[in-house]
This record gives sequence, C-alpha cells and structure tokens, in this order.
Amino acid sequence: MRLRPYPEYLPQVHAAAVYEGVVREALIAFKDHGRWSLRGSLGDALATAVAAALLEVADPPARGYVASESAAPYSGASSALDPGCMSVSLVPVPGSPGSARLRDGDHVRELAARAVTVLRAQGVDARVVPAVVSARRRGDQVGLGRVARAANLSGAMAVTRTALGLAGVVLVDDLLTTGATLGEAARALRAAGVTPLAAAVVAATAPRG
Repeated sequence: MRLRPYPEYLPQVHAAAVYEGVVREALIAFKDHGRWSLRGSLGDALATAVAAALLEVADPPARGYVASESAAPYSGASSALDPGCMSVSLVPVPGSPGSARLRDGDHVRELAARAVTVLRAQGVDARVVPAVVSARRRGDQVGLGRVARAANLSGAMAVTRTALGLAGVVLVDDLLTTGATLGEAARALRAAGVTPLAAAVVAATAPRG
C-alpha cells in the first residue's frame, strides 16, 4: 500500500510493514532492549523490502512510501524476485556516534547482514557495504518535525573510500518517519558521485490525517 508522497531528495523507499503493533514492539525491543534474538525475523522483513525495491527499480511507480501488502513483517523476501546477474550493495544508515555504544552494537548493520543472507539464498549477489558514516555529533531526533529533523541532520554524514565507484546501492534502515535520516545518507552518497537505486526499511510510520 502507498502511504504518502516523500521528498524529492530521497530515492524510492520500500517498507515491509507499517510501524505499529507487534512490528513497533519488536523494533523497540531489538534496538533499545537488547533483544538480539529478533535479528532474524526483522532482517527477513528488511530483505522483503529490499526485494520489493529491486523488483520496481526498472519500472518505478508514482513516488511514495511503499509497503508491500503481501509481505508479512516476519516473512522472507518475495519469492517473485528474479535477480539474474543483479549485484546489490546494501548500505546501512549510520546511527549517531553514541548510539552503537548505548545499544551494544550497530543494529542496522546487523539487520542488513541478515537481509544479505536471505537475498543470497535467492541468488542475489548481495553484500553489506558500510559506506556512509557519521561526520559529526547531532542532537536527539525524538520529538522533532520534518524540517527540524532535516536541519539537525544536515551535513551529519559522510562517505568512506568504499563508496568510490559503488554501484547497485540500496540504502537500508530500520525505520522511516520523516525521511530526514535516509535523505542525509542519500545526500552524502550523491556528493561522492553515487546515486542510490532505492531505499528499504523494516517499517514506516503511518500517514497522519
């Protein structure tokens, strides 16, 4: 289902589920309470979103957040994916410099690694490339609106040398709210001459109003 339009600076974004109910509870437990046992199911959901993004790269729909109605949040990636010679680089969106320490690990990279395992099992030449890193400290995003989030994140990310010449890039994150975080990661990549094919997340917040 299409949730709402998103800003032009973002690539096409796909989500496996809406951020509510059991999906919301699972992401909070995984990120904030150390429930690493949820890595498999949430990573499978991310693989579903990546697969949906890849299926539509060649024939993109009208711009909007997309949640696949057939993709249950804990199912594997779409069996309809026919990758051929596709080569995909999943680039995790980095958290703030202190978040990995507080959460005892990089949870988005863990989900990306699980998604790669699922995609490879389907014949996709996928890999995790941590090409985007934090370039400066940034304030807490909680409670900020779209404009304030974008300002808070402006210039907050940079790329590593691994980004040079990178192709087949799909940005990945756990959650999409306003799109500011994914947008900053996409900006950093484009500044280095890399244009993401798409973006994929486990869940996206439901539209308001």
